Amino acid sequence: MPSFLKRSPPRSLRQAGWLTLACMVLAVFSLLPLIALVVRGFVETEGGRLVLTFSAVKTVMSQSGYWFAAWNTVVVSIGSMILAAVIGVILAWCLVRTNVPFARLLEQLATMPIFIPPFIGAFAWVLIGAPRIGLFNLPTRGLGLGEPLDIYTYTGLIWTIGIYIAPYVMMIVASALRNMDPSLEEAAQVAGLSRVRTMFQITLPVVAPSILSGSVLAFVISIGLFGTPVLLGMTKEIYLVTARIYLELQQFPPSFGIVAVLAIYLMVLSVIANLLQSWALRGRSFVTVTGKGFRPRIIQLATGRYVVAGIIWLYLLLTVVGPIIIIIAASVSTYTWSGRFTWNNIAFLWESEDVRSTLWNSLFITILAASATTILGLIVSWITARTRMRGRQFLEHVVLLPMSVPSLAFALGVSFFWLWFPWSVYGTVWIIIIGLIGRYISYSVRSITSSLIQIHPELEESARISGFGWGSTMWRVTLPLVLPAIISSWVMVYSIFISELSMVLPLYTTSSRTLSILSFDTWAVGEFSLVASLSLLQLLLGVGVMWFVTHITKQRQIAAT
Repeated sequence: MPSFLKRSPPRSLRQAGWLTLACMVLAVFSLLPLIALVVRGFVETEGGRLVLTFSAVKTVMSQSGYWFAAWNTVVVSIGSMILAAVIGVILAWCLVRTNVPFARLLEQLATMPIFIPPFIGAFAWVLIGAPRIGLFNLPTRGLGLGEPLDIYTYTGLIWTIGIYIAPYVMMIVASALRNMDPSLEEAAQVAGLSRVRTMFQITLPVVAPSILSGSVLAFVISIGLFGTPVLLGMTKEIYLVTARIYLELQQFPPSFGIVAVLAIYLMVLSVIANLLQSWALRGRSFVTVTGKGFRPRIIQLATGRYVVAGIIWLYLLLTVVGPIIIIIAASVSTYTWSGRFTWNNIAFLWESEDVRSTLWNSLFITILAASATTILGLIVSWITARTRMRGRQFLEHVVLLPMSVPSLAFALGVSFFWLWFPWSVYGTVWIIIIGLIGRYISYSVRSITSSLIQIHPELEESARISGFGWGSTMWRVTLPLVLPAIISSWVMVYSIFISELSMVLPLYTTSSRTLSILSFDTWAVGEFSLVASLSLLQLLLGVGVMWFVTHITKQRQIAAT
């Protein structure tokens, strides 16, 4: 055989092929459903044919209610982002870089809000801070001091959403702190900087990519959140864009054109946030992991560690333990605050055929979707952070687009897109899995990329010089270094999927119902005690998997040492 036939394709051609394949896969998962949503919103069917129309745009632009919803979304989302970033960064630093007692346990508890379905967490805060029935207000009203806490306000919305998304920021920043070379802080201390100045001048600037990634992620989660704005905001007519989308979908027939235009509002907000992040990081280097071995430096707080631990425990009591106790109390009550208790709601979990079937569907969908999302996220992160392929930035933008669209609207886009195909995907668990991957792959990309850019390419270059191929280098060098971020990514998306409601709502059928749908249906008929028991089951599923993954990771670390 001639020698030129044995030659492999040029490297640039192979890279272009892989990039094209990645773009095609992500287009099917993420981009085409958005296009289908927008197209469906700007066309109407007349006489069996599609007709272009701008009636939805005119309606949205001309009515003040939609403008107020957009303004409310900006105010609440920025407030929630700031609160989540402050809480997340402080928790990550205290639990990763200091000798706070029971840091591992505190970190696991701090992630608990992720595993509580948003509308259940919001309902728990209704029982705590509602003007008439809130447990916090009952004693003050009895003492004639009025009702100081009102959860149905902008502040209540910001607080409830902020503490719900703070764990996402904490997980991303904590992963970056574990990968940070402590010699930078040690050099600052030798130069005379105090611990506080070292933290503000060295630590925080170095992990700036992770802080910005976590903040932008918190912002886009806030603008796309569905359960909390509907439950808390609509009570006093504080409508956010997602609430207006929900109201439009309740119309008969649903106003799909208006839903699409409102989704574009959110896309614009997300694009602005991502552009600001890119501008802030442009031209700066954040490499902190090189060929030099190191271990994360633990800062000794002396007796102050107990004070810090006490503050963290108080925060967890208000944000995690309190709402969970409320849910537990409701799950063993005949009805909320009845004062009479029963185990029937707990027995319902293993006696009901609905629970067994939806539990199987939830685990199958969640585990498969979380694994596929993390693998695709790793591939995209490596292409954008480790190659110089032309068009790689386009790949990242395609991944980030679904972040700006509320799950409810994106799910509609998925249904519109796959209804055009003859394949029997619609009405099965597979369309839910496809929708979850397309909607949330960007979360995995952000989590993994923030750690990948901290790893210097010299480590991989050294392996290649030593004779390792690309696959061996990836498996033996890159993957072990970014393993904490990969695990955090998987746990993050798993925790979202196990309690996802708005994404599943337009896509499920009777054979593909999940626990979140069963909880929503039960909540809609006013059986909150049963909803609370279902929430406990979802909480156990989330915490159990998190504990298992953490245990396996810890055993591997012990074996490695």
